[in-house]
Amino acid sequence: MIHITHHTRRRLLQGFVGVVLLGSAAAAQSAVPAAEFVRETAIAQMFGIESATLALHKTSSPAIKDFAHALASEQGAVTSGLRRIIAKRSDIALPDRPDGRHLDLLRDLTDKQGAAFDKAYVEAQRSTHHDVAVLMERYANEGDDPELKSFAVQSLPVFRELDRKARELPVGP
Repeated sequence: MIHITHHTRRRLLQGFVGVVLLGSAAAAQSAVPAAEFVRETAIAQMFGIESATLALHKTSSPAIKDFAHALASEQGAVTSGLRRIIAKRSDIALPDRPDGRHLDLLRDLTDKQGAAFDKAYVEAQRSTHHDVAVLMERYANEGDDPELKSFAVQSLPVFRELDRKARELPVGP
């Protein structure tokens, strides 16, 4: 019978766990399917435009108002580009409204006023634009649909800039 010391057993277990985690990370970073990319992008765009509209009505912060104007304008242009691509296709459909998570965020923003609104808005924009910038970059690098990959490459600078601007927004007064 082979005698394995506690130290050796522990190192083997650590190695095994490392291999499992590495495999999980690789699976998590697998290419995003085209339909999922379109769905997530469209939902983020809907959320961006709807939340910008709320911000323009609810905030008194000039920085947030400027961001909301830029967001609505830039998201509108990106949305048109995505709609033009999808209009020619029958294999992918655009969602007609945000998903549950983004609807909850919009309801939460609708219910807030003043500084509480500003704080929630900035946090939502930071999270959303970071996630979309990462999604665009992943699809630009790994996407399997040439037309959508080109869209991601062209849109990536817009989303990187929105991510940067969102991180610079003031959270409080």
